[in-house]
Amino acid sequence: MGDLRTWRMDFDSLANDKKSNLDPPGYDSTIAKEPITGSTSTKKKDAGMLQRKQNALYARATAPVKNIAFMCFMAWMSGNSIQIFSIIMTFSLLATPISAILSSGQMFPKEADWPQLDVLLPRILYCLIQCGQIIFGLYKLNGMGLLPVYPSDWISSIKVPDTLEHAYAAS
Repeated sequence: MGDLRTWRMDFDSLANDKKSNLDPPGYDSTIAKEPITGSTSTKKKDAGMLQRKQNALYARATAPVKNIAFMCFMAWMSGNSIQIFSIIMTFSLLATPISAILSSGQMFPKEADWPQLDVLLPRILYCLIQCGQIIFGLYKLNGMGLLPVYPSDWISSIKVPDTLEHAYAAS
């Protein structure tokens, strides 16, 4: 224990020594002490930041394109037959974009710090991309025969249209 008491560092002697406070290479202390005067440089930074934020909004709006393309490919691969997998896949094609459109306000919020930031156009683009998946889901429902497109689907007194194909059992 006696050895620990002998080790001491006197910080008061270092504070008075100006030569021990050396600046790192490339650092100019005169520039650091000058006040920042240049509203044009901050406006350029603000314009650059605004552009970067706007580009980030458009990137967020177009991000689901790959996912939607994959979902449409999976639905196309599942076929048009009436099976549980293809029906679940088709209803997923419809439910996912509807919930995404309804929550688009949370995905593209108005920022109080940037009132000039345009969030309307990226939000519209996002909703249009989601509508593309809804359109493919409706096309898939029509291909499966589950979409009521004929008047006879709605009114029972109208004659059902003739079928174009017939299946016969093999003999």
